Amino acid sequence: MMYKNVIIAGASQGIGKALALEYASNGSDLVLLSRNKSAIESVADDITSLGGKAFFKKCDVTDITQVEESVNYSKKVLGTIDLTILNAGIGIPEWLGNFKSGDFKKVFETNVFGIAHFLEFLIPLMKEQGHGTIAGVSSLADVRGYGGSSSYCASKAAASIFLESARVELKKYNIDVITVKPGFVRTAMTAKNEFYMPFLIEPEKAAKIIRKGIEKKRSIVQFPFGTVMLSRIVKYLPNLIFDPAMRMGRKGPKK
Repeated sequence: MMYKNVIIAGASQGIGKALALEYASNGSDLVLLSRNKSAIESVADDITSLGGKAFFKKCDVTDITQVEESVNYSKKVLGTIDLTILNAGIGIPEWLGNFKSGDFKKVFETNVFGIAHFLEFLIPLMKEQGHGTIAGVSSLADVRGYGGSSSYCASKAAASIFLESARVELKKYNIDVITVKPGFVRTAMTAKNEFYMPFLIEPEKAAKIIRKGIEKKRSIVQFPFGTVMLSRIVKYLPNLIFDPAMRMGRKGPKK
């Protein structure tokens, strides 16, 4: 099915920008949200120049007031909200030898509470209109605690479990909740990674896979296949193997 009216949070770059262009090219009207107003304005202008329809609004997903204002704005300009893709996310390369709880909190505020803030306002809206789909972007990194990525892995695990609970509970209101779990996608975030990233794909390819998976209403959209298989193997590795393998693969700073 095609979703006519779509919100994309975290639409200024990477997967979010690619999703905006992908949905616009397939006839959706969009509201684009990001902390970077100039970047989403540029994306919206590109879509408009190609004959599409895109609105934009600055929104920091960690600020619940801005989220509420963004949902209300989207309802005003779109009428109904058929699909919301919650793509905003951050990752901070970190090693526990220099652990800062403030960085840990910052990651959770975006990757977990950013989703929670939207659900607070999307659920009553979609219940009232009688339908809706919410797609939250988590990660295949949710299966284990990888060295150098503790806050990212923990936040994505929390996001995946939260979205799963929402999927189970909200179905009775005709609200579909989909968990999107990418592997490595070439973005500004992954460019900071200091380790090998197998099966790295481009954001445009990721956007097509995500759109098709959402249209098929899959409960989980996960890709690419190679990384999915690797994550399943890693998930069930005994600690006796996992721990030393991670120490070798992600050695981190010397001090």
